[in-house]
Amino acid sequence: MKKISCFQLFLFLVTPLFVGAQVGVGTVNPDPSALLELYSNSAGLLVPRMTTAERDLIVAPAVGLLIYNTSTSNFNYFDKVWNEYSSHPINYNSNLTGDITTTSTSNMIVDGMSITPSIAGKYKVTFNSYYGNAPIIRESFTSLDAKNQLQITYDYLMSLAATNSTHGVIFGSGETLIPGIYNIYGATSTVGTINFDGQGNPDALFVIRIGAAFATAANTNMVLLNEAKASNIFWVIEGAAATAASTILKGTVITNAGAISMAAGADLEGRLFSMVGAVSFSTGTAIIPLGNSVIDLGVLSSFVFYSTAGAISNAGTSVITGDVGTNVGAISGFGSPTVFNGSFLNPGDITTATSIPNNTNALGTFGIYQNGVLIPSSNKILTCNANSANLSLQANATILPNQVIDVRWKTDSEKIMMGNRTLTLIKVQ
Repeated sequence: MKKISCFQLFLFLVTPLFVGAQVGVGTVNPDPSALLELYSNSAGLLVPRMTTAERDLIVAPAVGLLIYNTSTSNFNYFDKVWNEYSSHPINYNSNLTGDITTTSTSNMIVDGMSITPSIAGKYKVTFNSYYGNAPIIRESFTSLDAKNQLQITYDYLMSLAATNSTHGVIFGSGETLIPGIYNIYGATSTVGTINFDGQGNPDALFVIRIGAAFATAANTNMVLLNEAKASNIFWVIEGAAATAASTILKGTVITNAGAISMAAGADLEGRLFSMVGAVSFSTGTAIIPLGNSVIDLGVLSSFVFYSTAGAISNAGTSVITGDVGTNVGAISGFGSPTVFNGSFLNPGDITTATSIPNNTNALGTFGIYQNGVLIPSSNKILTCNANSANLSLQANATILPNQVIDVRWKTDSEKIMMGNRTLTLIKVQ
């Protein structure tokens, strides 16, 4: 009798399957549109649960096959490939405006550029911004501050230990100077060509200290080789300094007790600073060197001519780039037809704080990191200068729940800046 009852129950359950009727579990009135309706107010439907690896072992999955992926905590369904269904966001974005800067030589997280996805999976990561050298901020200062700065610079240059005290009083005739601190004890002159060899070091320093007057012969030519820079050449002279016609002069000239004059046709890439005496320039070109010097010039870094106690004059048609100033004396001769690109600092003047473009090349390193580790092929090393340029990074990453994705940067030397920036994560699987 028991066997007959079980068989009858089986027929009762399966018969609807053969007659095309709806099946209801927990209800006697399944919805007409449903082949199978499950009803409960105290339990749910539990589909197969498995990891991604176990899911991928399913042979020839049918279109519409449904599982719950325990690796990603999401339902997966098959339609040509496994797809993920989630009510969670599948895109993440961090977007900030405004300029930021760094001087760090080790990788630091870019402000605001860090995202922690709550959902695991494969993501396309992109970062976009623009970058460049941060401008130099020059605080307000007076003509007296400039005087004090010149004294500080002179004292520092004189304190450096000499590396060559045997050079003769004549420079040139095709000779090549290597970086160093040169002591010359008598009146010194130049003739012909002088080569400055930086030996591949852009910070190579040349300091030539002359214990008397200094003069160049006509057509003296100073040449920079192997990354030598005019900003790192200093002529420190105890007496007066005078250059003859058509001299090409490289470096900053500082006289301790004498005037400075440059004759017609001169070409200066450097600065003329006098501690006692006038500075006079005649028809020619004068420009401050590009880039920062390894010697801190402070408030004088933007000046091409300055005298602590003397007049500043230009006697001919010239092209002059850089500021001009004096603590005692007059400034004259800088009107038309001379082309002057700079500002004047007269005795007693107080400047206003200014922002100066920084043209020095610096290497900026940028990369995308996952949990503190650089994602391969996501980094770039770029040259920064005063002109901003676009920055774009991208990477593909398989991210576990709550792992951190961030962008990091560093500089090799100069302060660099970054502007509006966006970090985006787009889930692709």
